[in-house]
Amino acid sequence: MGVIVEEYAEWNTPVVGAYLLWRFAQGYVSSGERHENPPLPLFCIVTVLLRGRAYSEAIEHVRSLHGYAARLVKYSKADKLKGLHDRIIPMMPYTLQAIDIAVSRRLLEWDVENAALAPKKIKEFKRGTKSLSKSVQKLGDKAEKLGNWMSGLTLSDIALDLGVRF
Repeated sequence: MGVIVEEYAEWNTPVVGAYLLWRFAQGYVSSGERHENPPLPLFCIVTVLLRGRAYSEAIEHVRSLHGYAARLVKYSKADKLKGLHDRIIPMMPYTLQAIDIAVSRRLLEWDVENAALAPKKIKEFKRGTKSLSKSVQKLGDKAEKLGNWMSGLTLSDIALDLGVRF
């Protein structure tokens, strides 16, 4: 039961989601050849991938988004991959709250021309963020890894690997 309680405590607030989306955007921008900002639909997918334990555990063991999808299938979690698209819509209010917090706290800024969100560079975290739990820090690392993977792919490639529709 400890794992469920810990997961609930982490995800009970969109503030954690704001931090994770910022880390995702950082990974996306820093790894891409063109250093473009991640398009808005990717934030919706990333929220679901990081929120579900079955989804996030698979991130640690692979080196690409394609390998990630293959791992879920290989270890009998194909149902999780198939149900990913259906989990995006119910998570939209949470994702939008997390984006709103990230923008208001100046972690992300809107790139209106490209319908994307740009990560802001932060030299130091503001007061209180040093107390992030180790599990939230690990999720942040996973979020950045997802950004690294997705930056080199088109939306079509991502949709094909994860079985989502845009």
